[in-house]
Amino acid sequence: MDHLYAYLAELAARGILPEALRYPFVARGLFAVVLLAPLLGGMSHLVVARRLAFFSTALGQAALTGLTLGLLAGEPINAPYGGILGFCLCSAILMVYVKRRSRLPPDTLIGVFMALTLGLGICLLVAATKQFNIHQIEAVMFGSLLTVTDTDLLLLAVAAVGVLAVLARFYNALLLDSLGRPLAAAAGVDTALVEYLFVVLLTLAIVVSLKVIGALLVEALVVVPAAAARNLARSTRGYLGWSVGSALVTGVAGIFLSSRFRVPTGGAVVLALAACFFVTLASGSLLAGRRGDGR
Repeated sequence: MDHLYAYLAELAARGILPEALRYPFVARGLFAVVLLAPLLGGMSHLVVARRLAFFSTALGQAALTGLTLGLLAGEPINAPYGGILGFCLCSAILMVYVKRRSRLPPDTLIGVFMALTLGLGICLLVAATKQFNIHQIEAVMFGSLLTVTDTDLLLLAVAAVGVLAVLARFYNALLLDSLGRPLAAAAGVDTALVEYLFVVLLTLAIVVSLKVIGALLVEALVVVPAAAARNLARSTRGYLGWSVGSALVTGVAGIFLSSRFRVPTGGAVVLALAACFFVTLASGSLLAGRRGDGR
């Protein structure tokens, strides 16, 4: 990877590539976004269709608790994946289990779990900061280019390939279950299996993206690409394509904005996503108006 970074730096020095790519950490962040775009962007439309936007927020909050648990258990500050993944998976599976057996609205149950994990995380954070600098923990909470390593990129690549492969295998069942559970059950789909499977895949995708986008802002990259795509898409295939495309464009824009203005990567990506949403909203309204005039 060092040879690749040196090559990109040389091209940047010659003015062929943006100047920011002279720095290896920017190149690593760019590669991470290129991997994250099809991963989170590809899942985004299913998250919105299954009304799991609030669920992704709860997982982001649970990541804070998992981070502190991992640190207190002795995990290294630069790779606390065990605590985060373990706690987030337990939280996600338990939320689905309770949701399928409770008469309360799903958003109410998710709110209860989010309050519980956030309160526990804040209490544990006090103990964790006695051993670690709070600024090191902020990198995971808000995302930072400086903390992305080659090992993180490898883990992200493996997770992206694995998650997308499983998602492709069960895509039709997931989409049918998202449109209507009785319809999916009538078609022979095991609705419990696909629901548990999807939350596990979503949890894996969120955990591996934390170093780039951050735990507190991960919902934006999970939800906003689909919201932006919905403004322009006219078919399921177009919905998926626009979702991945908007995640890629805004992710790359956020990388260069964060390196240019020295702001957290997660915040820069979220601002780019918000701008993309409002641009597509205006464009979609304009196109709809023209089609209306044409009729």
